[in-house]
Amino acid sequence: MIADMPRPPLDEFLTGELNNFIRAQLLTAIEQLQTGRRYFTYNTFNVLLDAEADTATIEDELDVDRQSTLVLEEFRKLLRATEDS
Repeated sequence: MIADMPRPPLDEFLTGELNNFIRAQLLTAIEQLQTGRRYFTYNTFNVLLDAEADTATIEDELDVDRQSTLVLEEFRKLLRATEDS
């Protein structure tokens, strides 16, 4: 039997830590971000929005080697897609 692979930090963040307040905060920051970076620290995950690289990075606060990076627009779409759940 194959052991369960750990879920990526992005999945854990979206299903475990994301709430309406965090979603609104991140969506607003993405809309306002023109240059530079914005860094958010939450309970178990940190989120780095980088306008220059056009990426969002979700870092596991408890394990610095675990992170997920994706295109900023994809992250925005995922945040919006979870609004109704």
